[in-house]
Amino acid sequence: MKEEDLLKVILHRLAKIEAKMAKQDDLDEIHEQLFEQDEQIRHISDGLQALKVNLEIRHIENMNSDDVLLRSILDRKSLQYK
Repeated sequence: MKEEDLLKVILHRLAKIEAKMAKQDDLDEIHEQLFEQDEQIRHISDGLQALKVNLEIRHIENMNSDDVLLRSILDRKSLQYK
């Protein structure tokens, strides 16, 4: 094998290695992006959970105030008929 052919083979193998390394770099970048997205999704999920709890509390408060209002109206009507 001539020196020129050997250099071509070496350069070809180096090009393959470089392509694989570029793919690995791309995968590392994708992994980092996925990690960041996962953190963002967790943050959004926590916010939604807090909002859900807040809405449930408000709903219960509204039901209680509706109940108090209804009882007040019924008590007034019952007092009118006495």
